[in-house]
Amino acid sequence: MMKKSVFIDHKDGELDPKIFNRIRKHFSSVDFVMSDDPKKLQRVKDADALFVKIFTKIDKTVIDAAPKLKFIDVCSTAFDAIDAKYARTKGVTVCNLGAYSAEAVAEFFFAALLEAGRALEKAKNQARKEDYSFDKFLGTELKGKTLGVIGAGTIGGRIAMISAGFGMNVLYVTKTKKPKLAKFGARKVTLETLAKQSDFVSINLVLNKETRGIVSKKIINSFKKGCVVINLAPPALVDQDAILARKNITFIFDHSDDIDPSLAKRFLKTKHCVVYPPVAFRTTEANFSRWDTFAGNIERFVAGKPQNVVNK
Repeated sequence: MMKKSVFIDHKDGELDPKIFNRIRKHFSSVDFVMSDDPKKLQRVKDADALFVKIFTKIDKTVIDAAPKLKFIDVCSTAFDAIDAKYARTKGVTVCNLGAYSAEAVAEFFFAALLEAGRALEKAKNQARKEDYSFDKFLGTELKGKTLGVIGAGTIGGRIAMISAGFGMNVLYVTKTKKPKLAKFGARKVTLETLAKQSDFVSINLVLNKETRGIVSKKIINSFKKGCVVINLAPPALVDQDAILARKNITFIFDHSDDIDPSLAKRFLKTKHCVVYPPVAFRTTEANFSRWDTFAGNIERFVAGKPQNVVNK
């Protein structure tokens, strides 16, 4: 049993009792502290483990303040707020939630894509006014179109596989070839080729120093006229100003909580941009998997079989 765990930005009583007890049993004491607490560094100094939220910043200062620290568990897939590389130099294992919401996000991608291509919301609103005319509606079919997947990991790979059911052609960009995707006819190409040839684009990368701004102004200006670009990953992957300026494409994203409010307002006022709340991951099944994985990470770590390690 480890001595102390500290939950940062989680309030006492916030976690489901069953999940909390699965974590609690591995520690002799538990503390809760907020990031803005002036005594935060003092309260983590004896911590063996930290349990944090998506935007909780764990930098060199925090890690150095906890010399006994062995484990950090972040309750999200994104972990860019944590200095995982520095943690590794200190022998600290950092775990995220992996692809716990892969199915939910992949399905949401197609929900957003179909809504954009068939103007479903507009049609529903028209019908509510008892206007059943159809002459203003002319959608786009997915069959035979080309889908470009930027980042063919678990989520991007799942999107590529589902697209096969629609009869789409798939191009993907990733560091290594994906033999499983080849079975569906998917081809690995350069980012530049994908941008020029895709009718629809899905962005599914983890944000880090290498990927920040990877969908640059040059890439954005290479997208085909009428292309629908859906980013269900961190906004910082994309040149925001270039997206706002490129008015003959459609840009859809759901990480509206991860951008400056003033920038969000600019997107909301721009007709070619569609903003959703961060709801792509919100399904009953994914929510269960989220908390099960959060508790499972410490269970596997204690058992000597860590999972979802992001700083090997």
